[in-house]
Amino acid sequence: MEPELFRLNINQFLQTSRTVTFIVQKNKDSIQNFDAWYQPIVASWARDKVMDWAKDSRNKIEKEGDLALHSTLDLTLFWSYIVEHDTKISTSRSDLLQAGTKRLIRLARKMLPSGLIKSSAVRIERSWVANSLPDWEILHAFNYIYSTLYRLCMDFSILAGAAIDSAVPDPAELQSAKDAARRISYLKLSDLEIHSQRTKKIRFKRDEISDARMKLIEPFKGAMTEPKTMDEMFDVLCTMASSTFEFDGYHVPMMFFYGDDMRAIDMMSMHYSDRVDKYIFWRSAAERMIATKARVVATIGEAWIRDMSRYSDSEGIDALPIIGERLFVTALDASGNYRTASWDIARQSADSKPTLTKCKPDKHDDDTPFYYAPILHALGLPYSKQIAAELRPGS
Repeated sequence: MEPELFRLNINQFLQTSRTVTFIVQKNKDSIQNFDAWYQPIVASWARDKVMDWAKDSRNKIEKEGDLALHSTLDLTLFWSYIVEHDTKISTSRSDLLQAGTKRLIRLARKMLPSGLIKSSAVRIERSWVANSLPDWEILHAFNYIYSTLYRLCMDFSILAGAAIDSAVPDPAELQSAKDAARRISYLKLSDLEIHSQRTKKIRFKRDEISDARMKLIEPFKGAMTEPKTMDEMFDVLCTMASSTFEFDGYHVPMMFFYGDDMRAIDMMSMHYSDRVDKYIFWRSAAERMIATKARVVATIGEAWIRDMSRYSDSEGIDALPIIGERLFVTALDASGNYRTASWDIARQSADSKPTLTKCKPDKHDDDTPFYYAPILHALGLPYSKQIAAELRPGS
């Protein structure tokens, strides 16, 4: 990215974002009890580190000039969901990129058992940081600011009986643009090839839903918009997941993000080619949860059950024998409350439709799984027992 253009875009974004609140206030007569709705929002922004920084930065740009920025090339070796396991190298010189990458590859081959090397990778990215906001990568901060303003406009439009123009980008769309601007790529040690995460937006089309599908969801369609708590939402997802699986004989993996009012603010399906892709996706999901200010994240998906008694670092998890298959629904809120439910999947033959049997509650149901580690870390929440055990010396 050309440095001067990048600087101009930063200034333009921060100055233009201020006009959003001006326009909202200018149209306050469109809704009743405007101040009762608006003032608590503004008060919460004053307590929000990033939103407060955005306000101060606008004033600084208008009165003093450009923000003080610096950029680095960051190389991160990772081989699990747990960010504390990562090894990171930062440099400001592009010509040292190859040397740093080779160093991390040598380190991985020396440090990691053979079973873990093939599920490890080096993340390569350009990061920009403002001296006045040192704990945030600036494009990640902008995504957060945009999401906050978008949520304000969405709520305002609902109260005013209007709708946001479809030409206005949804915050979820900016996640991919942010990664592209930072030139994030991944060197997998399994093939020593460069890979990247791709996102494709598919717009909802009512006329593509069959009558049979509409009949399937009819019993719980209304309940999908009614939940006010995570538990209520979780129960609806369980009904939807089991019904969908029994109808189709499978369930594509899904992730949902919900706001404080339990309205869905983002949803997606995810597809992995290997274990590294899972690490990449869940780390990206953690960034997405922070940027969208989601209160709850939930997932639906199928999973193999493997014989963990035969696990060894030299072979890795994917080499373990499969002893079962399950459908899972999970949910985690920003306070660390976790819910899970599962069903055993039985297949009588290759041609018959599989059946579900609800699993009984298990003593490990409250132990948040490893794949939630990036989100727990991003939210500043304590790890579950099984994740924390991996941070102990010698583990």
